[in-house]
Amino acid sequence: MFPFIHMRHRAEARTDRSTDRPRFGVFGILLLALVTVLGAGGSTARLAHAQGAVTAVEVDVDALVQRARPSMLTVVARRTIVTRSHTAGLPPARRTHSRMGSGVAVGTDEILTTASVVLASNRIIVVTDNGLQVEAQLVGMDPIRNIALLRAPRLQLSPVKFASRAPQLGDWVVTLGSSYRAQPTQSVGHVSSRYREPRTSLLQLTNEVFPGNSGGAALNTRGELIGLVQGELGAPEAPGRRGADSERRPSGMSFVIPSEDIVPVHRSLKAEGRVHLGYFGVSTRGAFVESESEPGVRIPIGAIVEATQPGGPAEKVGLRKGDLIVAYDGERVEYPEQLARWVAATPPGTVVTLVWARNDMQRTGRVAIGESHETIPSWMRLESDDAPVAAGAAGAPSGMSGAAPARIRGIEDEIRRLNRELGRLREQQDSVR
Repeated sequence: MFPFIHMRHRAEARTDRSTDRPRFGVFGILLLALVTVLGAGGSTARLAHAQGAVTAVEVDVDALVQRARPSMLTVVARRTIVTRSHTAGLPPARRTHSRMGSGVAVGTDEILTTASVVLASNRIIVVTDNGLQVEAQLVGMDPIRNIALLRAPRLQLSPVKFASRAPQLGDWVVTLGSSYRAQPTQSVGHVSSRYREPRTSLLQLTNEVFPGNSGGAALNTRGELIGLVQGELGAPEAPGRRGADSERRPSGMSFVIPSEDIVPVHRSLKAEGRVHLGYFGVSTRGAFVESESEPGVRIPIGAIVEATQPGGPAEKVGLRKGDLIVAYDGERVEYPEQLARWVAATPPGTVVTLVWARNDMQRTGRVAIGESHETIPSWMRLESDDAPVAAGAAGAPSGMSGAAPARIRGIEDEIRRLNRELGRLREQQDSVR
């Protein structure tokens, strides 16, 4: 995904790096049935039948992978930075930064990957399964849902079809991608949960995800694309560990963007080279209260309005400076970045319900979201959590080629916040049980 960060969970399916074949995990239920048959004194015929079932599952997975592998690509995004020398007579220094991810063909020359892989890059190279290296063009991206569309006119790819139905909890999933060493990886698991936000959602899988898998494919048992791999989520990566990515073991917990969210984005990027982002016309900052049970811990409670744009939706609904926004479209707002992301992901013209507090009194209003002129939201360029966050504030359109690295960090920070939210939800579910 964005950053690959650790999470301490047992993997449902592990990938053997030497053979790239799934071990255990996906066959766990069948193996358990086999042990049960033996423990109950099952006959030799039953044993042979159980072994045959395990072999059949393994053959099916291998056949699916063999069919889909030609549609998988390695994506290498490079950005050259030129710095002036402070020593007289020396030429400017050039440094090239590379980000490696995965991609999946959805057309004969169209490739989907994650925006975080190609954001701010000057050059994009795609490598096919049979070793061909071709320069690709960035058609467009959706930085909110972290989707990018590439085009490689010189290739004739074998596209993967989008799933005919939305994935359900418990469905088996095969994830395919490339490691940071450009080696093929695969994992078998299932859909364990779905996390929904206004206008967006993520599927949580038990599949292992390796560094470099961001932008890879999540396939159902029919070989259809059910999602785009974001990566593994967990505790933030320790400083200084980035160089060890290729040696790190996967965690066994991953997230993907579901196909039902990808299809309209793909359609818009293909037709227009962009997605239409929502505009609200408000700048906000975080609001926190001190925890009574944990001294020194600040609990987020919403987004405080710093300013509204004249004539914008925020002003029309009645927001004023100092108001505390606590809910958007039926979802509780904790962080300003949350609100900004939800606004940007809302199609222009959509009527949403807003809840805010003024002088300790709750207020509610409904307003139509406007359309932003930015291709990349301005709030993604902010580096300080204490700075105001613009939820569709007016400004000059932002080009993709000149995107600052801070925008990448902004995406990564949002995913880390999402991970903390998911952790809280899991703790709440565990306490209920």
